[in-house]
Amino acid sequence: MNKKDFKTCMQQGRGGCVLALKSEKNIEKYKDIVLWGCLHNLSYDTQCEGVRAEYVYHLTTFFCDEAYFVVPIIKAFTSLANEKDDLFQHLSALLSLFAESGNEDALLALQQKYDALFSVLLNKRSFEAYDFERDDFERICVSLLHQCKENINLKVIGDLGRLFRENPHYDCDYFDWFCFCLKKRLGKDGLEVFLNDHSQKSENIKCFYESYLQLKKATGNKRPTTNLAKAPSVEEIKNEIASTGRIAPISRVRFSRHADEKMRKELAEEIVAEVELDKKAELLSLFYGNNFPLSHEIIFEYANSTHERLRDTALIALTNCESKIARNYALSLLQSETHKALALKTLLQNYAPQDKELLLSAFYALEVEYEGECDWHGIGYKILDVYANGKELPKEFLLYIYNTTLCSCCRFTAVRELDKRQWLTTDIIEECRYDSNKNITEYINRIYPQK
Repeated sequence: MNKKDFKTCMQQGRGGCVLALKSEKNIEKYKDIVLWGCLHNLSYDTQCEGVRAEYVYHLTTFFCDEAYFVVPIIKAFTSLANEKDDLFQHLSALLSLFAESGNEDALLALQQKYDALFSVLLNKRSFEAYDFERDDFERICVSLLHQCKENINLKVIGDLGRLFRENPHYDCDYFDWFCFCLKKRLGKDGLEVFLNDHSQKSENIKCFYESYLQLKKATGNKRPTTNLAKAPSVEEIKNEIASTGRIAPISRVRFSRHADEKMRKELAEEIVAEVELDKKAELLSLFYGNNFPLSHEIIFEYANSTHERLRDTALIALTNCESKIARNYALSLLQSETHKALALKTLLQNYAPQDKELLLSAFYALEVEYEGECDWHGIGYKILDVYANGKELPKEFLLYIYNTTLCSCCRFTAVRELDKRQWLTTDIIEECRYDSNKNITEYINRIYPQK
């Protein structure tokens, strides 16, 4: 690989970077790129993928020069603004891995940040909508858990107990992710035995244990308040719009999953009858994930409306319509270079073999960037959605996702679809063994165990 290809591969989180470092003689040319990866959160969607600290850490081990990476990581970590929470999560997890390998500077940096944040929380009395210090402190607590040392676990648990005693604003409910990780490490029964034993010796640990039991009881008693297995009626949907001006997210999910054809047709007829265009658009948005059951001439008409919201909603709804009207409109949009992403999605929904080269050319012309405006991620997701609905597309479309996406979750789905059709090559299989996404590496090593 040249340096540009290596960086692209690293941003995607693919295993090709590991293969290059294992096979090439002159790997020093990649060293500064790996450092760049250490200093940036490479995940496309941290909430879904988590951070890629383990992946980047593995790359650093090929250079036998920890200081080259650790020193600038610590500098970035200690000077990071509280609001940079995803990057904070990445850097703290990365330092934790260096600390696990015995790097004392990395462990010291984590402990110093821990102490500083702990002091802030102890004295905090003014709370805004988002508590960045709490989030960062919890991430440090989780990172320290990975050190697998009982004295560190006891210190963190004891400090949290002290925090709950001295600042009543906080309790285990504010640190439920830490509690989950602690339970995962010690086991459900092991955690309670551990806390019970040590609470006899420490008032702080006793306070944490009592708060943990309250959290356990509260989460155990939670029951759904809505019948999630039933679609809301059209009348209920209209009442929501009349009351709040919008459809609640839970109602959207319930209608999308559980509405039958009769209900969808009833809703479509209500959309046609609605004279207020904002309400019409809001109702139409329920067809974002479903085929509009009446004539698609109606959607075509809305897509050409001068009412901006109705027009934009109709264009999105069109991506799930299967008809000659939808297909021809998508081709006209592509020709005019307007609403390109929506046109590509609509054409995918109405795919015909003669579209293959046109679509591939359009896909590879997209700029795949973290903040890209061309909706490459939505287009990749649409490809996978078409497969999920039982339709066949060319293998090149799946390979496009594998070779270009920054989203490792989409790559995992593409790998499974390729495998189902026996389209995985030996090169892809070997690369997947070192992917940043653990689901991919576990899947490949289970299906194709190394000899």
